[in-house]
Amino acid sequence: MKLNLKLRYLFPLLSLVILQGKAENQGQGQGQGQGQGQGQGQGQGQGQGQITDEQLDNFSYGNKEYRLAVVGDTGIEKETKEVMNLRKYDALLHLGDYDYRCLPDDYFNKMLDADRDYQFLGVIGNHDTSEGHCSKEESQSYIDNIYNEMTNEKNGDFNCEFSPSKFMWVCVHDNIVFRKKKRIIGLSPDIRGADDRKEQLDFLKKHLEEAKEDWKICSWHYYDRYFHTGRYQSNVNLVSGEGESFYDFCKDHGAIILSAHDHVYARSRVMTKFKEPIIDEYDGVEDGRIAQIRPGATLNILNGVGGFDIYIEQGEQMNYPHWQKKYAKGENEENRKKFGGLFCTFNVDGNNRKAYCELLRLNSSEEVFDSFYIYRNEDPATVPYNDIDKAFKEEKIMAYRMANNLPEDHHATIVKEDPDKSSRSSPILLIGSIIALTAGIGGGILFFILQKNKNKSKNKNRTINSNNESNSNINKVNDKSGNPTLEDDTSLVTITIPKNVITDYNSNDKKMIKENLSSPSSLSSFDPIDTLSNHIEK
Repeated sequence: MKLNLKLRYLFPLLSLVILQGKAENQGQGQGQGQGQGQGQGQGQGQGQGQITDEQLDNFSYGNKEYRLAVVGDTGIEKETKEVMNLRKYDALLHLGDYDYRCLPDDYFNKMLDADRDYQFLGVIGNHDTSEGHCSKEESQSYIDNIYNEMTNEKNGDFNCEFSPSKFMWVCVHDNIVFRKKKRIIGLSPDIRGADDRKEQLDFLKKHLEEAKEDWKICSWHYYDRYFHTGRYQSNVNLVSGEGESFYDFCKDHGAIILSAHDHVYARSRVMTKFKEPIIDEYDGVEDGRIAQIRPGATLNILNGVGGFDIYIEQGEQMNYPHWQKKYAKGENEENRKKFGGLFCTFNVDGNNRKAYCELLRLNSSEEVFDSFYIYRNEDPATVPYNDIDKAFKEEKIMAYRMANNLPEDHHATIVKEDPDKSSRSSPILLIGSIIALTAGIGGGILFFILQKNKNKSKNKNRTINSNNESNSNINKVNDKSGNPTLEDDTSLVTITIPKNVITDYNSNDKKMIKENLSSPSSLSSFDPIDTLSNHIEK
């Protein structure tokens, strides 16, 4: 089908196409809004197969997110509190060395909020004992303060079990709201006055071997020989000694390992062996921003930049290939005041197989120094990490349909609903339409001018019958795409109009166009639909 349309109609047509895009965008937004407002049984958007991302985001499903802050070697400095205030969290885990002055009450009275609404967990560091020149009584006060904070009513969501010495503990988060639980184990191997290493390993095995929680964490103050950056040139396994590796036992059960003592930040790659380091073959996804853990593979995060001092790094330890990301004081001490904390969110968006962590720093132009996702993926060889996201989203969509009594639709689509969509997506589409039409108009005008000049030069004495000429150019054909075309060699311009511009309008659309069309007053009565219809040859 072809269409004769004179130049004077092209500008209203251009407005028509613009309003077509606007009307479609408004219609979709109104339909989706009505779908949300009407609730059960009313469908989503313009079709029952559509569910928006916004609807899913507002739908509670899965496990509640849990935010854990991790700090170590903090002291009781001004920066200590500033680090604690970098983010909100549900629990704070301290990896030892509360202060360096043997003042056991100061951290708990000055740093912890008296009316805190977060839980507190903590292990003993070497400066909290006689090794840090504290008396026996002062050392015991650190232990008692930690015990009291972990067992009072503010920690009501945790069920904690301590060893008789109180140097070791295991806490299970058993708030029913969080459904599947988290298990955190705190140990003090090689800390003066604590239980011996064998007793600590036995405690670890007892509370980790049969653990069924989604998320498991092993925490202690010291480190083993390959998991520090060289401030102290020591080849001793301070945690494990020369016997069975504490690190590898935690790894075998898929537990994340947290440590301190070295006043730097250092995140390892995912490891399948710690005693003699072996990097997991599935490590390195997204340049290390994705860590996939499972029984037999995990990572260690050393965080000792909590507020007191930041160390240098040196020796072979600073260049171990199993470091994923780290920082120390720096050659020119550029990082000496960039204290920080690790802030992790478990069960991201309800997904109990996904966590997200950030190392945030003070006094830095880039607050986020490190950020990464942790996926619990038992089979990374055949299951890409993003399949875990896809599977969870499918579960959530199904739950949404059931909760809203919506029919199951295997062809459902997720409509991304962006608050800035009307100012970003639609203009791009409309501008594309405008450019296409403008190109057609410009080409037609140029062709008209050239043809007219050519005709004048060749046929100076010819008399043109304008009526016959215009009628002779009407051809009943379509372009290859099946769209109707406009064809003219002089006063008409050839362009292709999408079928939906002509066919997708009803009386309400026409009314809307008449009310909204911005055009010169001489065109105020112009009806583009009627005009187009009058020029269509069927």
